Amino acid sequence: VKISLPSTYDPNQTYPAILLNDGNLDFLSSLSESVILVGLTSKNRLDDYTPWKASALRDGAPDFGGQANAYHSHLFGSLLEKLQAIYRLDKNRLAYGGYSLGGLTAVYSLFHFDKVSCIFSICGSFWYPGFIDFCRTQDLKNKDCLVYLQNGKTEGANHSNRLSKAPFYAVEIHRLIQKEILTTCSVFDPYGHHEALKERYADFADWLATQWHIN
Repeated sequence: VKISLPSTYDPNQTYPAILLNDGNLDFLSSLSESVILVGLTSKNRLDDYTPWKASALRDGAPDFGGQANAYHSHLFGSLLEKLQAIYRLDKNRLAYGGYSLGGLTAVYSLFHFDKVSCIFSICGSFWYPGFIDFCRTQDLKNKDCLVYLQNGKTEGANHSNRLSKAPFYAVEIHRLIQKEILTTCSVFDPYGHHEALKERYADFADWLATQWHIN
């Protein structure tokens, strides 16, 4: 866990906070003077950021471990409690999300946890086996929150496996979440999965600053 505090941090006032999977806090530097940034680096993201076990998409790659429930139980249990005991977090302005599998598992958390007021997913890996069926059949637990979903129209363009249909899966997940959570912001840009990361995070940061009324 890596913590970035505003340079003028005052323990007598509360601050919004963002919990970011994969811990790339530089991407959110535009918010660093107004928000407490919490970088979360998993020891095994193929386990922690996946909702259930699934076989690897290509030969020789490790399988997906499906440990997101345990990961979130720790994150939203003891870890968040510890952060709230040490830092002055604004409980009404807590965001959680990430990129790729880090975005997938953030959206998955909507169905089990309601500890944060904003969920964001950038290029979420919604092609994950069984995820669409799960979202179609399960009830959301965290409905009273802001949701930011961003995917690229050309994700998976050079793949022949499930990734080749990544935009199709993303459109369906956006639709399903929007149907249940009216405060969902759905964005599709022209890029592929690994392109324009800085710009995509910048767009999210601008959106969040507006929603949270951050200067």
